[in-house]
Amino acid sequence: MSSTPAPLPPAERVFVAANRWALVVLMGVMATLVIANVISRYAFSHSFPWVEEATRYMMIWAAFLGAGPALRVGGHIAVDTLLGALPQRAAQSLRWVLVVIMGATLLAMIWLGIDYVAFAWEQESPVLGWSLGKVYLAIPVGSALMLAHLALVSPRWTVLGQWEQVDGFDPQAL
Repeated sequence: MSSTPAPLPPAERVFVAANRWALVVLMGVMATLVIANVISRYAFSHSFPWVEEATRYMMIWAAFLGAGPALRVGGHIAVDTLLGALPQRAAQSLRWVLVVIMGATLLAMIWLGIDYVAFAWEQESPVLGWSLGKVYLAIPVGSALMLAHLALVSPRWTVLGQWEQVDGFDPQAL
């Protein structure tokens, strides 16, 4: 077995890049707004009350949009002692069971997230007057993206027990 991961297919590479760029843009806008608000507060004694609310909602979106890329590299909390102790065939079977459980959980989050969006659609945020349904839309959208990431990385993970490698980043070393 080669330790060098195979390059991603073009469609998957575009999908992953789009997800990552959405996160980069979202985090960049959040950082810019918070820094500008802090400077405004201390330099001009004026704070923009909408910045806190907007960045809080952006953070919710960032958390859900970032869950898929984190999954790709094995960045979520996991206890893998049992997997490491099992024979290869049993470990592969257990990994398949875990993928099915994760998939079912994500499908439930999509389903329940859609219900929650519908429930909150007419409610408005206190400062900006945004539909809270748009904020909670992060739940089904992020869950669907994570399900897509799971479907793309699960064949390699279930068979080899390996996550996608990103140069210079090892979540298990943190």
